[in-house]
Amino acid sequence: VQHMSDRVAIMYLGRIVEHGTRQQVFSQPRHPYTRALLSAVPAIDGAERAARRIVLQGDLPSPAHPPSGCRFRTRCPGVRPKCAVSEPGWSVMSVDAGVEHRVACHFPEGGEDSAG
Repeated sequence: VQHMSDRVAIMYLGRIVEHGTRQQVFSQPRHPYTRALLSAVPAIDGAERAARRIVLQGDLPSPAHPPSGCRFRTRCPGVRPKCAVSEPGWSVMSVDAGVEHRVACHFPEGGEDSAG
């Protein structure tokens, strides 16, 4: 994907949680699921990558009956009470070559009031 795409969208339980240019998503992932997903990509520097690997904890929800609020909240390392109450809207994190880097998270990485 990183070498063949211009734009990338990351989905979790049937919803897009992050999208932007290849550069935006791979170099500055903002959604906690994107960060975990990218940390699992095999690399030549396997030992170093393994040390930085994000292993998700918590319950994997049913796609047929997703949780209230943010669908990722049952596995999110930065979950807060707001995440159970309302589904996050889109936040624009940056614009590159006219393409917005958007994330659907109440507390995106590197954003204001970031969860981590």
